Amino acid sequence: MNEPVITIADALWIYLATFVVLFGEIITGQLKDCTKRDFGLTLLCFLSNSAITRPLFGFGAGLLAAWVLPAYAGAGSALPLWAAFLVAFVASEFVFYWVHRWSHEGQKKGHRLNWLWKVHRTHHSATEINVTVVQRQNIFWALFTPHIWLTALFVYLGMEAGVALTLIVMYVWNTLTHMHWRMDDKLINTRVGRAIMHVVITPSMHHAHHGYGKNGKMYKNFGLCLAVFDWAFGTLYLPEGKPSRYGVPGEQPHWAEEAFYPLNHLMPKKKAAAAPAEATAP
Repeated sequence: MNEPVITIADALWIYLATFVVLFGEIITGQLKDCTKRDFGLTLLCFLSNSAITRPLFGFGAGLLAAWVLPAYAGAGSALPLWAAFLVAFVASEFVFYWVHRWSHEGQKKGHRLNWLWKVHRTHHSATEINVTVVQRQNIFWALFTPHIWLTALFVYLGMEAGVALTLIVMYVWNTLTHMHWRMDDKLINTRVGRAIMHVVITPSMHHAHHGYGKNGKMYKNFGLCLAVFDWAFGTLYLPEGKPSRYGVPGEQPHWAEEAFYPLNHLMPKKKAAAAPAEATAP
C-alpha cells in the first residue's frame, strides 16, 4: 500500500493557526473585553480535551471500527485523494449539521435533548467571539460530533490522506469563522456575498449563530463549513451586521458544569452550614 501524501500528523500543524491569529487579536486589542472566566474556562477545556478525551475517544473509535468491520481494513486505500477527501468532508459536514442542530433543539424548555444542549452550551457561553472559542468545548462534545470517530473510521479504511485534508480544511475554516474579525463584513449585503452565504458558512453567519438580539440567531446556521445543508433544511440565516450580543441569555452555570457536565453531578456537594439556634429568652 502506498504511503499517504498527507497524514494526520501533518494536519496537527494547523493548530499553529490558532496561536498566530490569537497573537494578532491580542496585539490589536481585540480581546480587551473578554473576562478572566472566559479565558480560564477555555484553557481548562483545551487542556482536558487535548490531553485526555479526544485521544481517548479516537483510540476507542479505532478499536470499535476494527471490531465491527474487521474485513474492511484499508478498503478505501485505492481511492484517489480528491475522492477520499470528498467522502470524508461531505460525510463529516452532514453528520455535524444534524448533531449540531439537535443540540440546539435541546435549548427548548423540557426538551428530551436538553442534556445534549448542556454538553454543547459551553461553546456558546463565551461573551465575546475570538479564535480561542474554537477550543472552548465540554469534554464530551467530541464524543457526539463526527470529527473524532469518523476520522478513526476513515483512517481504518485506508483513507488517511483524505481525512487529514478534511481536518485541515475544517480547522482553518473554523478558525476563520470564530475570529474576532468578520472578514466578509463588506460583502454580507451584496448580491455576491448573499450568494456565497448559500454555499459556505461565512464569519458573519457563524457570529450570528453565536449571538442573540439584533442579527443574532442561535437556532440557525448549523453548518461548520458548508451552508448548503442549512439552505436545504430551512435553517439558513443571512445576517445584515454584527450581533448585538454574544453568549447565552440568562445566568451562567458553574464552570465545573460547563467543562465537565454531566460528571459535575457526581462530585460530592458541600452541605449547607446549619443555621445558628435562636437565643432563648432568659
